[in-house]
Amino acid sequence: MEWLKWLFSTWMLIRLGGLLGHFMFTASLFAGLLGSFPALKRHRALLHDVHLKSGWFGFLAVILHIVLLTVDHYAPLTVSEILLPGNASYEALWNGVGTVGFYLFGFVLISSDFLKQTLGRRIWKLTHWLVLPAWLLMTLHGVMAGTDSGSLLVLLWYVFATLAFAGLVLYRMTLRKRPAVKQERSAKGSSSA
Repeated sequence: MEWLKWLFSTWMLIRLGGLLGHFMFTASLFAGLLGSFPALKRHRALLHDVHLKSGWFGFLAVILHIVLLTVDHYAPLTVSEILLPGNASYEALWNGVGTVGFYLFGFVLISSDFLKQTLGRRIWKLTHWLVLPAWLLMTLHGVMAGTDSGSLLVLLWYVFATLAFAGLVLYRMTLRKRPAVKQERSAKGSSSA
């Protein structure tokens, strides 16, 4: 029964909350990006559902991570150390980076689910892109301040997620440029006729 006590210890749950938060935010980000790809048009509703649910689930996992950090007996952080970026007694820079990433994710979630109509589509889309720096900040926090970063499995996850993130964002950027190329071609075709 000692292993069960260890498995559900505050320290294990803190780590689980952080890693699960990263995994779910990554799933949300990837599903959101994939939903904009023309080749996946038939799966757009499913991807949108995954995007929304995994985003909120990740947010809740990070809240668990944060709350448990305040009650940890080994290395507790105060509420102000967690909420004020750069104020932590342990890895102040990297914990501050995680705090800013959390705030950005929270802003995007709240503005998307509760303020989308008020903001209007153009402003909402602009604010929605804040998930990209938020994800990068969260990843940096995990790699630099996370105690599991030395684990091969966790390190492989961060490498895979970062490479996939870069590939999906780059591909998404090319999708935005394609309509302009098509317009140029059609304009050239009509002027040469």
